[in-house]
Amino acid sequence: MFVFIFGETMGIRWNTTRRAIRRPFETGSYILLKWTIPHLSRSALIGLARFVGKVAVKFPFRERKVGLKNLDAIFGDSKTDREKRDILAASFGTFAQTMLDVFWFTKDAKKRLDTYVYFEDMPLTESFFEDKAIICITAHFGSWEIIGQAAAARGADLASIAATLKNKTVDRLLIEQREQTGQTIIPQKGALKSLISRLRKKGKTAFVLDQNTAEADGGIVVDFLGLPMPVSPAPAALAYRTGTEIMFGFCIPQKNGKYRIIIPDHIIPPSYDKEADMNAIIFDLTCRIQDIISKYILEYPEFWLWSYKHWQRKPGKAYPANYPDYE
Repeated sequence: MFVFIFGETMGIRWNTTRRAIRRPFETGSYILLKWTIPHLSRSALIGLARFVGKVAVKFPFRERKVGLKNLDAIFGDSKTDREKRDILAASFGTFAQTMLDVFWFTKDAKKRLDTYVYFEDMPLTESFFEDKAIICITAHFGSWEIIGQAAAARGADLASIAATLKNKTVDRLLIEQREQTGQTIIPQKGALKSLISRLRKKGKTAFVLDQNTAEADGGIVVDFLGLPMPVSPAPAALAYRTGTEIMFGFCIPQKNGKYRIIIPDHIIPPSYDKEADMNAIIFDLTCRIQDIISKYILEYPEFWLWSYKHWQRKPGKAYPANYPDYE
């Protein structure tokens, strides 16, 4: 027992020490990127991102292995190995562009957003910018970072939920960048009270909702891209309890370096009934949310983040034959 406790304590201390050693390098790298990337031309940034995508798919990185397993699980024999590699290369390039644009849009932010980001004229677009509460759903698709900044720059009273980074300096700098056009960032932990208050005041809240949320952390298992995965029911629960409309937004990269934002679908939750089976209603709403996200991922697979371990096996549970195994 003593050996176990000692080992655990030393492990915690080593992790703490390693983070402390790494922190100044992380901070320095972040500041360097913040001061250099905004000075690139748009064509140079796009070229760099595409180069990163093409190179990354050729090397045996962990992310490449995970991405190909996910693509095999979802597409099976409906796509060739070459097609899957091409999708993954484009996905890596999209992710690189998203990360570089976190810095690139810090310079003359509103001017660059006006020049390079536009909302497609769709039936729901005008409704989204009305003075009313909306629960906004997106995914790690295209540039999920830009969509919030662009919506706020256009006048939407928007708050986005974000996990807090362990490096407090980088976390503070990133929040400043995300909020520079008027968006509010709410820390993920303990966000519920702030979200309810915001919705009651006709504000808008945004969630990125394609991540695996463990059942121990409140996730519920639904079909996502045709495979069971635990996801957060929080947006569905908020929508039902507050009667708030759910809208979906996706920021799609264009070949010319611009972004096209679409608001293609919405869900109006049923009226709250304290006598109803709330769990069943929230489950149904969560399924509908994931079905809509899945629809647009399948339509534009090259823009989704395939390299994340979205599906994770648990000991003792049965899974479909095509369920990915990341071992």
